[in-house]
Amino acid sequence: MAVYSLARFEIRPEVRKEAEEAMHAYASYVRKELDHSTWTVYRDGDVPDRYVAMIRDETPAAVERRRKADGTKTFEAALAALSAGRVEVMRCDLVTSSDLGRRHRR
Repeated sequence: MAVYSLARFEIRPEVRKEAEEAMHAYASYVRKELDHSTWTVYRDGDVPDRYVAMIRDETPAAVERRRKADGTKTFEAALAALSAGRVEVMRCDLVTSSDLGRRHRR
């Protein structure tokens, strides 16, 4: 069963370009090296230094592999140096979704 997590963090305004370059590099790393994980990040439209990352790991083993990966450690170190505070991560359990039922076609 897939494991979903959300990470919320804020970047110092003066390092936004550098931070987003690190995010792009990490997304590429996950895509190429961690085939059982996805990492998608969104920027807050009202507060451009705030971000939310959505992480999907296909199995608990994929969670551990991603967490222990060298690319993850490198990204986490870069993010810590650019962050305006701590990164908040929470594991999520599905309650419901509009994707769970078939949609009626008109």
